Amino acid sequence: MTARNSKIGDAEAGVIRTFARVLGAGALFFAVVLIPVLLVQSDVLAPWYTPVAVVIVFAPLLALWPASYAPDLRWVRRFSALSAATYLVTMAGWLPALQGNLPPTRDVWLSAISGLVAMAAAVCWPPPLGVLYLVVSSCAAEVIRHITRAGPASTLLPEIFNVVMTNSMFVLAAIAAVQSGCTLDRTRAAAARQSAATAAVAARDVERKRFDALIHDSVMSTLLGIARHGNSDQLGAQSGVALRELDRLHASDVATEDLDADAAVALIRSALTDVDEDGTVGLQIRMGSPVTIPREACRAIASAATEALRNSIQHADSAKQAADRLVAIDVDIDGVHVLVADNGRGFDPDRVPQYGLGISVCIHSRMASVPGCTAEIHSAAHRGTRVTLRWTAPS
Repeated sequence: MTARNSKIGDAEAGVIRTFARVLGAGALFFAVVLIPVLLVQSDVLAPWYTPVAVVIVFAPLLALWPASYAPDLRWVRRFSALSAATYLVTMAGWLPALQGNLPPTRDVWLSAISGLVAMAAAVCWPPPLGVLYLVVSSCAAEVIRHITRAGPASTLLPEIFNVVMTNSMFVLAAIAAVQSGCTLDRTRAAAARQSAATAAVAARDVERKRFDALIHDSVMSTLLGIARHGNSDQLGAQSGVALRELDRLHASDVATEDLDADAAVALIRSALTDVDEDGTVGLQIRMGSPVTIPREACRAIASAATEALRNSIQHADSAKQAADRLVAIDVDIDGVHVLVADNGRGFDPDRVPQYGLGISVCIHSRMASVPGCTAEIHSAAHRGTRVTLRWTAPS
């Protein structure tokens, strides 16, 4: 149980919290409805039994409701386990405390809540253990009911079967809901990893194109100039620049080396071009004091800016009017600041599903994975969207 609950995702935790509140409300309902039954059946039990049994059975179940609002699920798990244990203890004390018999038409109050307690155990325990508890608790409750009512022996096994089957519908539904939440968490995590990997590949592809263009400009243009005009002092100087650039690329790790401001802006612009193929998006660039930027930070900003612009192109336009878009890149001694803005339909960031990969993974998670990088998203319905991406230079 501990290993299973050591790391619970948001979806699974949400399901467990919901069931904890439902179980708490169900316990309150049964506690009120069973009051007449408790008063009647207390006449055939030891005087101490009913008050003690009611407290130790219903208190952990009722506590599930407030425990579901705690920051972690530790208290939900504890009260679930406690309710399962106290229910068995209460049944174990029933027969020693019994001082008479009930009419055949009366049901033992413990058997009325066997399914509720089994659901509490199933929500927070591994499925096999939850099913085992369902069978054991249901059988024990039915045996107690059979002995207390002094019913015919021939009806015991069919009644046990009926109770187990009836309770199993609720318990298996709870198990299936929790497992669905767990599956959703795993699927989201896998999708997030795949999306991040895809973004990294796209960023490397942008850099590869930039390097190809760099080589073309410095090498191919030199060779073409020699072929057309022959050797000259100008071409000699140009070839020297090309050779130094080739030596630099050969000697350095171009995949991880830091970038100057011009190279960083070129990388970001190249990534945005893949989305804005028609060049209709307004672009503003301001270059301040020279700064060296980590390549991984440039990759993260380029990837997040591309996703922000893609979202704007896909969602900002309304049926009546196309949105205006602007990308502003500001580089100075303090770092890099990129703004992707539009005046389109906008949205409520708080209402975006937490499993949306565009904002969650491609923007927030991508930026948060690089030291010094942050992302802010400001939007409102019919008021446009502003996505601000920053890398702050170390002081």
